[in-house]
Amino acid sequence: MRIVRIVRGALIATGAATLVLVAWLLAGGPILLDRYLVVNDAPIKANAIICLGSGFNAHDIPVDDGWQRIYTAVQLHYDGFAPVVVFSGGGAAKVTEAEVYSEAAAYLGLPSGVAVLDPVPGGTNEHPANALKIPGLGLTKDSPVIVVTSRLHSKRAFLCFKKAGFTNVRVVSSYVARGPAGGKADAKIVRDTRTSAIESFTPNGKHYDDPLNRLRWGLNDLLMSLRELTAIAVYKVKGYA
Repeated sequence: MRIVRIVRGALIATGAATLVLVAWLLAGGPILLDRYLVVNDAPIKANAIICLGSGFNAHDIPVDDGWQRIYTAVQLHYDGFAPVVVFSGGGAAKVTEAEVYSEAAAYLGLPSGVAVLDPVPGGTNEHPANALKIPGLGLTKDSPVIVVTSRLHSKRAFLCFKKAGFTNVRVVSSYVARGPAGGKADAKIVRDTRTSAIESFTPNGKHYDDPLNRLRWGLNDLLMSLRELTAIAVYKVKGYA
């Protein structure tokens, strides 16, 4: 029957495409979608660094993307790009993302008194409007601001702030501090420069980029990219981006 042939052909094509995709990811091939999704602007002197929350793992600990955002925000402050870091996010737990993320930032070297909490936003589209309402900060749509988020979320964040009317926004998804001009970077803050204090320690040279890990990471990036593309499309329909 014709319908059987059509179904069988579709299954064969789907299976072949799946095998090609798995082989591509096992080999470490690029996802390519990040060419559209990733925004990483050069930072500017700003009134505030706004670090967007990314949720929790178990026990109300920031997810990996969250830790990367927190670290980037601390690095930008360390290099003097803004006097305050706003941690923005409410979330579904009994404690807000803003609180936990600011605590994590202190662990990573953010000085006391620098963090400002914005515990209201529950979605990407809510961050811009709430940033304008933070007591004592005095941000306007023309204020220079740095928005910190993760790689695959950066395009959606950029579109939301632009749609909300921010005229001087930079979205930074990765940054490592260079340290004070003419000085040596503090290794406790710029962790890339840190070395072990244990004299007998020798790095074992172990690598984790085996084929199965490459497949796992690739699938994660692919699914996150598809999620972000879908979210951007939905946001455009709703007028958020």
